[in-house]
Amino acid sequence: MSAEKDYSNCQIYVRGTSPQFLAELIAVILGGQVDDYYGVRAEGMDFDTRPNPDAGLADDFIGWPLKIDAEAAPGGPSLVEPVSRLLTAAWARGYDAIASCDFEDELPDAGGLPRYAATAPIATVIA
Repeated sequence: MSAEKDYSNCQIYVRGTSPQFLAELIAVILGGQVDDYYGVRAEGMDFDTRPNPDAGLADDFIGWPLKIDAEAAPGGPSLVEPVSRLLTAAWARGYDAIASCDFEDELPDAGGLPRYAATAPIATVIA
């Protein structure tokens, strides 16, 4: 029996831009206004752009400098389409972005991880 997917929250890790510009990009792509804390509210969804508290603690995307916490209101819209739009907009502007959520397999490029897998550090085993 498979678990039901949660379409109401997603984390998107980003590098290559600032929190302010990222929040402004979200507002342009999805509509809405940027608040004083780089959050955007749009059509029953919240997108909060913050410095990633784990920045620099890992070599992979979990350690990237910015994190967007995306949430939809209970009974609200699915985040698949808005997160897809944000990812493709970030990539088109040359920013690295990877989504981490239950529905990654429904996003462009599986949420972005395959785009960066080829550049990820490879562990070397010495026999």
